Amino acid sequence: MSRRRFAKHAVAAGLSVAMAKAQRGPARVLVDGRRTKAELDRRLLGSFLEHLGRAVYQGVYEPGSALADEKGFRKDVLAEMRELKVPVIRYPGGNFVSGYNWLDGVGPSKHRPRVLERAWNSIETNQFGTNEFVEWCRAVGTEPLLATNLGTGTPESSAALVEYCNIEKGTKWSDLRQSHGYAAPHRVKTWCLGNEMDGRWQIGHMTAVEYGRKAADAARQMRTVDRGLELIACGSSSPGMVTYLEWDRQVLEECYNEVDAISLHRYYSNSDGNASRYLSLNLELERQIQEIIAVCDYVRGRVRSSKRLWLSFDEWNVWYRARGGDGKRQEAPRLLEEVYNLEDALLVGGTLNALLRQAERVRVACLAQIVNVIAPLMTSSTQVLRQSIYYPYAWALKYAKGRVLDLGVESETYTLPRAGGGPGGQGRAPEPVPYMDVAATMDAGECCVFVLNRDLEAEREVELVWHDATPAKVLACETLTGADLKAANSFEQPRRVVPQRLEAPRVGSRMTWKVPARSYSVLHAGLG
Repeated sequence: MSRRRFAKHAVAAGLSVAMAKAQRGPARVLVDGRRTKAELDRRLLGSFLEHLGRAVYQGVYEPGSALADEKGFRKDVLAEMRELKVPVIRYPGGNFVSGYNWLDGVGPSKHRPRVLERAWNSIETNQFGTNEFVEWCRAVGTEPLLATNLGTGTPESSAALVEYCNIEKGTKWSDLRQSHGYAAPHRVKTWCLGNEMDGRWQIGHMTAVEYGRKAADAARQMRTVDRGLELIACGSSSPGMVTYLEWDRQVLEECYNEVDAISLHRYYSNSDGNASRYLSLNLELERQIQEIIAVCDYVRGRVRSSKRLWLSFDEWNVWYRARGGDGKRQEAPRLLEEVYNLEDALLVGGTLNALLRQAERVRVACLAQIVNVIAPLMTSSTQVLRQSIYYPYAWALKYAKGRVLDLGVESETYTLPRAGGGPGGQGRAPEPVPYMDVAATMDAGECCVFVLNRDLEAEREVELVWHDATPAKVLACETLTGADLKAANSFEQPRRVVPQRLEAPRVGSRMTWKVPARSYSVLHAGLG
């Protein structure tokens, strides 16, 4: 297909991604500022903090440390978070929340109970609770996203927590907050109604119908306290669940009109060592999003609702090496401390691309988690380490703003066996995967293009064909790459995987950009 025919075809057909086996040559990307997928909700770039391992204690909170401030917050972690500017952080879980009594974590610290935390078999001191989390959020400039306990908890306890957080004064729970030293309400807007209630590992696991009815009751009670809430129901915890999609349908048929969104979770593994397959998994995440959207819209028709639900992808990351979850009844045990390498960072970049492309319906997403536990940041007693996955995440936070563009992309492809259709995907046609995975945003005279090059061997050219607006200046051009996909940062070698400057393409209506093999790259341009 010629460049002219491709551009005409992409615009006329409304293609967001055109994947075609082409002759060897540059990938072509049509960038047209008039073609918009969605306005970006910055909460799409959120993160997650759970009472798990060293995420809270020794992560964000470590009283007595030389690095702690007067409130016990790690100052080095505060500095990293302020630089990142994460827009929203989900708390306190995760599996932890399904056995958590929020009252254990409020009030004078000396009166808070030490309890056996049953999700991760750890000792929870409750020295960091709801108020400390909200204070920490204010200190780093992020918005709290609270999850309520719908495992052992009740709809009544969820409504009580909303009252504690959001009512100014004059009621039982708001007056209790004031007695704890917080005169102003926290005004938490967005809430998750439990966590992964489809999982048999979850404390309080129940059927979809039971959960849907409990979530509907909780939503009604919570909205009675504060009608301005955004409420997220628990969707399937993984596409691998035998109840996948059927769970979501049954839950929504019970609570569709009471909630605003449904959650999705996804963790990636490269346990088979196939890097070409691994770097394509972000496309499976997009398929998962489309499947859940289809269920939402099906139920919308069934219940005859005028409301369209959005999605909260509130747990996603690479997680397959550090899987042991037994805290052995210790305080802040070392759990789930995944060490991330270059190929993990490339997939995280691809996932950010996928989430951007799905921004029309995905409004919230949370990289799980933010520090120590499957996280971009790791702490020792003296310093903070930026893991490899920190860098694509930091780029998205820095550059992705405004509108997500509907790109036309032509790229060479490679093939992988398609999952499903019998053992090993037998009987299914091979699945084409584009070497170049691209997303872009545009805002206030600037455009940012993010590119994952899945080619493990060769540098590739990307020809950017600009319509409507043309770059006048390249403001930044960087890449994350290296010869060793297994290279990882450590406290001893913190700069093995870090961004490198990349030669910027010459500006114009057609720009040829060379991106290295096995790389994730960003181009930030000012528009003329």
